[in-house]
Amino acid sequence: MFRLTPMLACVMLAGSASAQCGDWSIVSTPSPGTQNNLLVDVAATRPYLAIAVGNYAGGGSAPQPLIVLWKGSAWSQFPLPNTAGLGTFPQVEGVGRTPNGDLWVVGYIRTPAPTDQLPLLLRWHGGAWDHVTTPILRPQNTHPFGPRGGLANDAAGLASDDVWVVGTAVGFGDASSTSVPMALHYNGSTWDDVPVPIMGNRHNSFERVSASAPDNVWAVGTWRNQAGGFKALIERWDGFSWTSVPNPGDGLGTWEAYAVLALAPDNVWVSGTFPGPTHLIHWNGSAWETGYASIPGIFASFAATGPQDIWASCAINSTFYHFDGFAWSPVQGSPVPGSQYVLRGWGMDTVGACDVWAVGGFSDGVTQLTLSERLGSAICPGDLNNDGQLNSQDFFDFLGVFFNQDPGSDFNIDGSVNSQDFFDFVAAFFAGC
Repeated sequence: MFRLTPMLACVMLAGSASAQCGDWSIVSTPSPGTQNNLLVDVAATRPYLAIAVGNYAGGGSAPQPLIVLWKGSAWSQFPLPNTAGLGTFPQVEGVGRTPNGDLWVVGYIRTPAPTDQLPLLLRWHGGAWDHVTTPILRPQNTHPFGPRGGLANDAAGLASDDVWVVGTAVGFGDASSTSVPMALHYNGSTWDDVPVPIMGNRHNSFERVSASAPDNVWAVGTWRNQAGGFKALIERWDGFSWTSVPNPGDGLGTWEAYAVLALAPDNVWVSGTFPGPTHLIHWNGSAWETGYASIPGIFASFAATGPQDIWASCAINSTFYHFDGFAWSPVQGSPVPGSQYVLRGWGMDTVGACDVWAVGGFSDGVTQLTLSERLGSAICPGDLNNDGQLNSQDFFDFLGVFFNQDPGSDFNIDGSVNSQDFFDFVAAFFAGC
């Protein structure tokens, strides 16, 4: 996920599209830092379970990792697992999810030379951290021939045994470049550092990843040659290997890719800086479509329930954007009283139709604070399928996952599926909305 480079400001359009799912509303989040607080990504597996990640700092201190957990009624700060045996100064940069309910938090941790830092990968499973690792990357091909260091920016999961994590691997490796794109794949037991084509001889980096199928995984970022400007890096995994996908930013000039959403082999959205007035391009299976000049700035993130229900945010100012299958329309975010500026939607995710999370931050003039917003009807834990109605289907849906011992039926999120989850769901169901 691209977070570290400031987004270009999105100019507000006159008027806004009517939101079909109600209004965005602010949901209070912890801000432990006395100076700076920011949430950069969010992933949700159920209406009552989500994790958002970011950082905080204060008093001139170094940034500290921030993880907040949503358990159906409020966000609460949650500690990282013990990483003392892996390195020092851990940081978190992104979070992704898998259909079975796992949440993968990724970032990096400082390590001794020659790696200096390694990707930090954490899995939240069944109400607890159960996978904490720093995978060893492929060795360099030139002196000193040791393992590379690296950092992870984003994660996307198709199954518990099919997870991709992307970022940057440093050190002279497959070419004379000082950094190479990093694509790590988890098969359910081990991590594999999968080779990726290198475009630039100076810098290569993946920032975001999105996947719709095992043979349709897309990652975007930047590359550049020595003494050259940054270029958009777009690559696709076809089930066998990564290949570079030519894009409108391959020509002269400086262009970058920041966010990606892969819905199908012929339906992929990428936001960034590209030639002409557009910040958004669409892959139709054979070519890029560029006729989206009405989008005034770069999207920091995407979230979707399907090809006709896509949300995105420009990260700065007050506007979200929604695609209904035909056109993109602006939708106003929540007013943030007393804010000097708003960093809106740095990370987004959907739980279902009319249930969307967005996270970021805002300044009250003294301190930058965390921000989370939710689109949809009032929070209703008993509405399990999140269709806006509390009815027998929610009950049957819960019974289905409960009797299969699916982690998604851990309603009280205590790490185990048992009768207490059943009683807690029944209580929430009959409490109504």
